[in-house]
Amino acid sequence: MLNGVTEPQRFTGAKGAQFTVPMRRLRTDMASVRTEGTGGTSQDDDAVLLALGVHLGLAKKGDETSGLAEPGEYAPVDKAGGEYGGAAGHLVEFSSVQLIETDFRHSCGRGRQRQQTAGHVVNWTSSGGGDIACETPLPEQASAAAREAVRLSCHR
Repeated sequence: MLNGVTEPQRFTGAKGAQFTVPMRRLRTDMASVRTEGTGGTSQDDDAVLLALGVHLGLAKKGDETSGLAEPGEYAPVDKAGGEYGGAAGHLVEFSSVQLIETDFRHSCGRGRQRQQTAGHVVNWTSSGGGDIACETPLPEQASAAAREAVRLSCHR
């Protein structure tokens, strides 16, 4: 998901050129675990996130952390960064996250103590940034976020 983009900035090929145009946040996704029947949160939130992290391959059973963001954290807006010496034309910087939004069923405890919970998770597996030259066509393998950044900012 595209979550930040700049307006185009003109580069002349000067050595050491950097982006000075601010990144505009497009989304404010916040990591959350909402559990039904518990007023929205639960002591099992960490267990739910760990189970999701294991399912996604970000963690292993027995790990202490899930590899996912903690509830209440906002998805980061990452800048591509760096210098653009030699770049000429209009460039756009963008930020994206691999967003996860899913319902879940989770059980914890053993035997008669086993309890089932259900709810909804919002989180992300990765974030990143990139830059695009507006005058250059995107390659076929360009991400959906890059295509959306071109659509919103390059004014083609």
